[in-house]
Amino acid sequence: MSKNELTTLVNKELAKKFKEASKKRAGIHDFIEHFLNQFISDQTKRAYLRDLNDYFNFLKTADVSITHPCQIEGHHFQFYRDDLIEKGLASATINRKLVAIRSFVKWSMALRLIEYNPLDVVKLPKVQTKDPTIAFDDEEVVRMIQSVDTSTKKGAMHKLVLTMLFSLGLRRSELCHIKIKDVFKQRSHVVLEIRGKGDKTRLLPLPNAVIHAITEYSSSMANFGVNFEPDDYLIQSSLKNKNIKPIDGSTIYRIVEKYAKLCEINKRVSPHSCRATAISHLLDTQKTPIRDVAIFAGHSSITTTQRYDKRTQNLDNSAAYDIDYTGKKTG
Repeated sequence: MSKNELTTLVNKELAKKFKEASKKRAGIHDFIEHFLNQFISDQTKRAYLRDLNDYFNFLKTADVSITHPCQIEGHHFQFYRDDLIEKGLASATINRKLVAIRSFVKWSMALRLIEYNPLDVVKLPKVQTKDPTIAFDDEEVVRMIQSVDTSTKKGAMHKLVLTMLFSLGLRRSELCHIKIKDVFKQRSHVVLEIRGKGDKTRLLPLPNAVIHAITEYSSSMANFGVNFEPDDYLIQSSLKNKNIKPIDGSTIYRIVEKYAKLCEINKRVSPHSCRATAISHLLDTQKTPIRDVAIFAGHSSITTTQRYDKRTQNLDNSAAYDIDYTGKKTG
């Protein structure tokens, strides 16, 4: 061996790490996993993973197998968009799915995995701005909450679910993930810390009706042998033991549907209907300033809150009645 030749012995453990690293990202799902690591929220990760899996599974049905981002082509994206439209999905849902794919491609460009964005030439469907969610009226809200039989463990939980949805305008996922420790006292207020979209937190002071409902629920659960600890989930659906995982969102959906049907409310409703009811009630009945309602609802933009404002559809107060070029109107 000459003097200029390297004499360093091979580090077998280090060599193994290099080999394992070279095997990584051998398929598209490895790239997706790397892409998802940039997000903090588990909820966001699950949403992106679901939308990306749907896209690549669609391509597989056309016998197109993608193993690297550089293989994604514009017409793949276009055909997927058209397929979603043909299935009759809402434009907002289609856009959400397509934006997930665009985000993945932009991330690939940032890492120089691809040279250009093949999706730039494909347009997304125009999102309908009108909110199709059907809200309940005040009398229906009261009837639904009063119709719950709280003599059972399940009934006690159902009443709290409805009370918190209608009183606090919570998103379904927000309600599912509330823990006992999220309710606490701050100065003269009893508050609830909510983790919303994008892991953003907000504090909501609890009105007396909600405080009473939580206290009543806790007492009922204690009678059924459930004593809460700070890290326990507030909404308990298990008939025997305490939940170690948050209640499934579909259960919340079924609860709302159950009591709407029981009260003979023939509308297409969901947990979001309860949220829409709370927001609309504040805007229309209580005349609460829209900025305060946006903070209450956890909206990042007042534009989102405005979709719930029925006053924008009030023909009685339309500005159209104020136009008069003859000068005959006074004051």
